[in-house]
Amino acid sequence: MQLYRVLQGYPSELLMVLGVPPEPSAKLLPCRYESLQLITLRLARSRFGKWTTGLNSVTTFIEPQLETSIQLLADFRPDLVVTVMDHLSYYKHAWALAKRLSANFVTITMDDPQDFEKVHPFFSAASDRLLRRIYRDASLSLAVSHEMRDYLAVKFERPSTTFFFGPPDGVTPRDPLESATLKCPPKTILGYAGSMVLGYADGIRAIIPALEATGSQLVVYARDTLSIDHPLIVGRGYLPPEDLWPAVKAECDAVILPYPFGESHSRIYRTHFPTKIAEYCWSGMPMVFCGPEYATGIRWAKQHPSAGLTSTNPAELQHLLQRLAREPDLRVSLAAEGARIASSEFEPQKVRLLFRDLMILAAQPRSESGHR
Repeated sequence: MQLYRVLQGYPSELLMVLGVPPEPSAKLLPCRYESLQLITLRLARSRFGKWTTGLNSVTTFIEPQLETSIQLLADFRPDLVVTVMDHLSYYKHAWALAKRLSANFVTITMDDPQDFEKVHPFFSAASDRLLRRIYRDASLSLAVSHEMRDYLAVKFERPSTTFFFGPPDGVTPRDPLESATLKCPPKTILGYAGSMVLGYADGIRAIIPALEATGSQLVVYARDTLSIDHPLIVGRGYLPPEDLWPAVKAECDAVILPYPFGESHSRIYRTHFPTKIAEYCWSGMPMVFCGPEYATGIRWAKQHPSAGLTSTNPAELQHLLQRLAREPDLRVSLAAEGARIASSEFEPQKVRLLFRDLMILAAQPRSESGHR
């Protein structure tokens, strides 16, 4: 989704997508798409997944199906092979393909690369060594957050560039003055737009006591089935971006990012960057954040206190929601600051131009010292 956004308008004859078949409902770039189903991924998803992924970390000299990829490319000869560091099966294949084509190699790290395909502990050291080799050979490493940049530097000895992906085109902030009046006083209606997986459903459960204490309502816009049955939580289902944000702005007083407080997803939340922050800013609405201190979204919110209210304890959220309900001037100022940040830091065209500049840099011959 993020690559789809940053590559809007890129010459289609200079792009090719090689990987899993796109979902039928997905919007596609106007370029060639070739499907590549890797046997290593199928094995990684079997009951022996940790062992087969571990063996894949050790086996670096022979890459299965590399000839298939060469045949699919046909006469397309890229200057860059770009991969997202999610599944070892695909980013290792992309690394091998770049070496075979003598093309420069770019890694984009959105989440901990060892989180989605885990190895048996016996292969942990081999997995670390392989990732160091892959990152070492990249002409450019992009990290989704400053925290991810620091993590890659320590764990895999890789200097990286922080790159914040932006929102879809066409999201415009509503007039901040609209926040002066609640949609259904005296209660506050909060909106959550995003996935319910990776613990966000638990984050919503954690804020239920604050909703009950203040009479606030939460409207959830998510593709995933809403498994929480509560009178103060309403599921709207999935809406495409062109319909989502007009609906959120019309129905809600503020937007909220509710992290879970357990440790089960802490590895992800310590280094990720929730791209919904960019969309929340562009909504031109007050923002509320609730989650543990280590979550990158919470750290971002604390660095931008004029744009949102932040709680690191679900019990404290009640006080913040009470303030939000009774202080119209606060709501207006939060909304205005979020919109200002959107145009300054998350303007889609600026994000696209920066991405293209970075790709041009990555395509240049590498210096004697290695990385950029």
